[in-house]
Amino acid sequence: MATTAQRLAEYEELYRQAQQYDPNKFQNDFEKEYNEAVNYNKDLIDQQSSALGELQTVAPTLREKYMNTLISDPTAQMALIAQARQAPITQWSTASNLLNARGQRYQDILAKALGAYQTSAQQANTAAENAWRLYQDALQQDQFNAQLRASRGGGGGGGLDLAGLLGMTGEQAQGAAPQGGGWVEDTPIQKAANWADKAYSSDWLGADLTKAPTSVGGAILKAGQLLNPLTYVKTGAGLIGNLIGNRNTNKSFLDKLLNR
Repeated sequence: MATTAQRLAEYEELYRQAQQYDPNKFQNDFEKEYNEAVNYNKDLIDQQSSALGELQTVAPTLREKYMNTLISDPTAQMALIAQARQAPITQWSTASNLLNARGQRYQDILAKALGAYQTSAQQANTAAENAWRLYQDALQQDQFNAQLRASRGGGGGGGLDLAGLLGMTGEQAQGAAPQGGGWVEDTPIQKAANWADKAYSSDWLGADLTKAPTSVGGAILKAGQLLNPLTYVKTGAGLIGNLIGNRNTNKSFLDKLLNR
């Protein structure tokens, strides 16, 4: 099993890789490489320019030519000029259509390439998040093991220190509190309430499935309590508590129910 230090190193490496993804830079580099590959559409642009120049010179060239010929009828001249203009117009239109088609093709290629890049970026982020969770689990497992070793070492003959284990989850052993410079023991009712609260919060007596486990051991314990009828009682109470506690929040019903 990987150590906590190894989990942290894995997370740091995956996080570094995830931070290297930059969709804007990818799109700019892709556009540059594509334009270089098609030579910035120079062939079609030159064809358009040539056709436009030829179109602009057709009319004056033919009028000058017809001045020294027998074609003196203006109507006939206009018909011949219009006929001569069709060739450059067709060339210019063909080049424009090819440019549009090439542009649409580029957009399709870019969309597919950018989609694949963004998918890779999302996978890298997910891998980093999973590595962070594994690191947190390993850290909590180390803390659990340290508490367990401490309880065995100071429990008088290797017994478990229940108060120390409860303190590991943020609950301090209750029983005496300093007041006025001295110690006053809890009343029997208060002691009973404290132990009842600890017993209810313990996953050994049924698990509240609305609460995510805080360690690998906690997850295994919750899974083992699926056959315990108290698990479903606690889970139902947890769902109701989540709805009541989140009733004034701007969340969806499912988010309120799962306390997300």
